[in-house]
Amino acid sequence: MGQDGALKTQLMTWCRKQRINQMALDVCGRLRSFDLNQEPECDRDTFIEESGGSIGGHEDEEADELVGAIGVDDVMKLTFDTEEEAGEFYNLYAKLSGFGIRKSNAKRDADGISRFRKWVCCCEGYRNEKWFNYEDRKREAKPITRTGCGACFRVKYDIESVKYVVTRFIMEHNHPLASEASVQHIRSHRKVSDAEYAQAKSLKLVGARICQIMKHFVIKAGGYSNVGFCIKDLYNRMDEERRKDIFNGDAEGALGFLAAKKDADDMFFYKYHVDNEGRLAMLFWADSKSRADFSVFGDVLVFDTTYKTNKYRKPLVVLAGVNNHLNSTVFGCALLSDERIETYEWVLSTFVEAMKGRKPVAVMTDGDSAMRRAIKNLLPDACHRLCSWHLHRNARSNIRCEEFNNRFYNLMARKCSTLEFEDRWARLVNECGVVENEWVKKLYRRRRLWAEAYLRGHFFAGMRSTQRCEKMNAFLNEYLNEKMRLYEFVRSFDLAIAWLRHTESKAVHTSENTKPVLTTILPELEGSAAEVFTRNVFFMVRKHLNRQGLLISEGWSEDGGNRTYYYSKYGGHEISWRVDYDRSMEKLICSCMKFESKGIPCAHMFRVMVVEGMNRIPEACISKRWTKGVHCSNNGMKEFVADEQLTQMARYGTLKSSCNTMCYYASYMDDAFNDLQQMFDKHSVDLKEKWIDRGYGGDGFAMDSRVRNDRSRRTFGLLDPRVSRCKGDHKHAEAKKKRKCGHCRLQAGHNQRTCPYKKNSHNTAVDDDYMENCLDDSLEKSFEIGTGCSDSGEWRGQAFVPQPFGSGGRDTGGQQRSPGER
Repeated sequence: MGQDGALKTQLMTWCRKQRINQMALDVCGRLRSFDLNQEPECDRDTFIEESGGSIGGHEDEEADELVGAIGVDDVMKLTFDTEEEAGEFYNLYAKLSGFGIRKSNAKRDADGISRFRKWVCCCEGYRNEKWFNYEDRKREAKPITRTGCGACFRVKYDIESVKYVVTRFIMEHNHPLASEASVQHIRSHRKVSDAEYAQAKSLKLVGARICQIMKHFVIKAGGYSNVGFCIKDLYNRMDEERRKDIFNGDAEGALGFLAAKKDADDMFFYKYHVDNEGRLAMLFWADSKSRADFSVFGDVLVFDTTYKTNKYRKPLVVLAGVNNHLNSTVFGCALLSDERIETYEWVLSTFVEAMKGRKPVAVMTDGDSAMRRAIKNLLPDACHRLCSWHLHRNARSNIRCEEFNNRFYNLMARKCSTLEFEDRWARLVNECGVVENEWVKKLYRRRRLWAEAYLRGHFFAGMRSTQRCEKMNAFLNEYLNEKMRLYEFVRSFDLAIAWLRHTESKAVHTSENTKPVLTTILPELEGSAAEVFTRNVFFMVRKHLNRQGLLISEGWSEDGGNRTYYYSKYGGHEISWRVDYDRSMEKLICSCMKFESKGIPCAHMFRVMVVEGMNRIPEACISKRWTKGVHCSNNGMKEFVADEQLTQMARYGTLKSSCNTMCYYASYMDDAFNDLQQMFDKHSVDLKEKWIDRGYGGDGFAMDSRVRNDRSRRTFGLLDPRVSRCKGDHKHAEAKKKRKCGHCRLQAGHNQRTCPYKKNSHNTAVDDDYMENCLDDSLEKSFEIGTGCSDSGEWRGQAFVPQPFGSGGRDTGGQQRSPGER
């Protein structure tokens, strides 16, 4: 049945509503085969007198009766409830006939009610003469589409019937009508419907490009001719809705979105800072799940800065940690105006405020000096660690000695005493000859921030670098880009966090509802670990359980109720470990300090458990943050309540999915396809009427428009931020090179389309002064007078003449030629 069937069904619905006779039904069907000179112009009053004012008929006619020719008399009987309904009728009639329409003159009263409206053929009128005589033309003129066509359709508002009645309908055209294949390109028949926009919006949110979305519609519709719009229309609709979202300002839209989340989630927190000009400078936010996660896993904080995530080039700071499944979890995020000490202090103070005054025990950064000073000022009791990966990279950049770099990396991670570290460091700098190197001296002064010898015993959840932040940044780059406005940014970031939490829920399911296969020769201890720890932590614990068999006893001693065991590694007696065991408390303390640093029992502890005959891991050797039951599903937080827009999108997705199965089977059978198409057409018309009657009507997406209008009210009084200049944004820090013309290869401020040297494109004279200035600028930058020529031109005497590609300007054979050969 296709689109024409839907149009005919719509027209038939109008006929049924008005109970017009069989002749009026033929009006709706005979839309393609009428004669251009069939009927003259007719006035409604004259028509009513001739027809006796009788309008009646049947209402149960079938769609297949919509055939035959149309006359003016039939159209003059129609009435419409709204101006939009009349315009939609004429547009449908025009599409089936083969022409386009556009709005003409109208008149409205003081109440805003349209008293009359006129639509004309898209070929009505003529182009202004000034466009034919335009002298400074730089591009080809647009094709002529106006022919002075007189076809029109006019309605006026009747006060007595409270309806719009037809007062003029001219069918005659002075131009050929478009064929069925050409109608799809007429402007008035190309429109992205609200349902299509809703689907495109959903695909756009998950990262699909508009060109890919267009191909999706083409495949779904069965061809470009059945889509109903072109890719440019889709671009325009997406841009139009995007502008509506930020109508009152980008910053207002972003804060409005966060305020809406605050209304739905009492524990949602956001705070912003405004500069002297009233512009948004800094923004921080964290939802209830992030705050609940920090209350359990906030002992270690990792934060780093990433760039190129928004249009304003604001650095994004992600404050993250690691949860009990060894997955990264986000505690909060902030957009900054710069990377000064004061800015990072604002971020940390706001973060502590959001977490109700609780501070992390340990912090890890990439070594930025401003970050380090801010942490020292705001988190003085936290143990600060520098990223080992960044330190090693800086060492390779500053010290051109491969031996030093390799030995430095090993020393940085070596678990040893501070005395051994100092001895090894002295030998390293002396043997590599970098004793007097200033960077090495500065690195040594900060050894307490990176050397494992000084950091042993401090809990960092097994992290030695900001690799989690780097992976987080790479993950966020799949959702964010440097062209995003703030309003789009906060929504896309929210979607990215939702995916992270989905993966976390999968890890929870695996830990709670499945059991691992026990593979060690100590099933009691291994089973105890599997019951207590989450799955990923269990795998890490099992590695240490396996390693206990490689230890050799060096003896033991007993003091009262306590025992001390000494162990060394098989084949490596130079290193030994000491394990103190308190029998009364079942507490184990190892000199390797792995439990203090990572929170899991080490191989030395497991060896003592085996010697003591334990069949379970003691409670004192279990860190609660790695266990299964440490994190309740909502931690007492208020359950998230979806807003109206999200509810509508969820309903739309559910209905669309429910129709997939039915459409799949119907597509194999002709009769089922036709029946289902007719059902869709009928119900679509009925539901649209209800949609309008209940106040959802308008141009845009119903619920989305209502939410957007509430959100876009200027309640914050902010201006959009300025573009930031940050030290980490290397791409924009470099000066942009001036682009060359693709035709003449000169940096003269024009492009290939507007190049003054392009011949035979337009009969337009080139300004001699402009040509001379372009040549002088190019010669001064690129050539030495009298000594040679460029790859894009030739010398004629003392003058340089640019040559276009393919005309000798470049040596297509891959060899450069001398001026004489040219």
